[in-house]
Amino acid sequence: MRSSIEKKITRLLGAMAAMAAMMVSTVSANAYEARVHCAEDTIKVSELLKKTAEHGGTFGERCVFVAKELSGTPWAPAADNDEKGTIMINFHGFDRLGFVNSVLALAHASMQKLPRVKEYERFYEQLSRRKGQDDGFASQLYYGAEWIVDNVYRGNLKEMTEYVTGGGFKTKTFDYMTRHKSEFPALADQAVYDQVRMNEMGYRSHRIPHLKKQSAGNKPLHELMLDGDIILMLSPEPDTDIYDIGIIEMKEGEPYLIHVNHEHGSVGVDSYPLSRLFKLEGQHFYGYRWLRPTE
Repeated sequence: MRSSIEKKITRLLGAMAAMAAMMVSTVSANAYEARVHCAEDTIKVSELLKKTAEHGGTFGERCVFVAKELSGTPWAPAADNDEKGTIMINFHGFDRLGFVNSVLALAHASMQKLPRVKEYERFYEQLSRRKGQDDGFASQLYYGAEWIVDNVYRGNLKEMTEYVTGGGFKTKTFDYMTRHKSEFPALADQAVYDQVRMNEMGYRSHRIPHLKKQSAGNKPLHELMLDGDIILMLSPEPDTDIYDIGIIEMKEGEPYLIHVNHEHGSVGVDSYPLSRLFKLEGQHFYGYRWLRPTE
């Protein structure tokens, strides 16, 4: 009798072990490790984390410090726009949203007890992927609107646009990716294409709040802005929304933008305030959104 019970227990334990092994296998299959363009990028991130941690300051001040440290880095297509689509660490060039995600992730990682490259990867994933999880190309937050919605919901960003009166709303349908399938290698996979299309369905007739360009010169607004705030200039194109995006540095009470400058094609701090930038670039965007990253 006892032998029979022992055999049953052994079989039960064996079945549980097999199920556990299957669960571990499934988790491993769905887990993605960040890719690194080259060893030079790992060294770059490590050095930036060390310098930023030593510099110290508030989260916003660290964002400004990191952004300025990246000055001169050229614009480049998104590093993860390939067949795989998972996170790629590449500091040889930035697309506009990739630059902001990198700055925020470095600032976050620099505030940890052990500011390591892995911490940078973790925060970059939190900011740049839907629900904070890298699940291949379809999990990328490509449009500014979805990047904001997802990160505001998870507490990574605060939408400040609504605190300023005199703005407005514009309705758009975001489907640039599926309408320009040939520009995105990963969309050759029908399953990935279907997932991206499903994601875009959630942004049909999406209502976008925005501030008028003229408000960038208002002194009361400047008094509310902080180092590290984010400005997103909204493209008039029908199916996408990022014309430009950058990090604010406050100097003598006025906001200046650190961004991938359209004129020079690289990261830099404008020599003139935001209001002047808006006058120079105004024909290319219809309004802007003001965001504040959270620690």
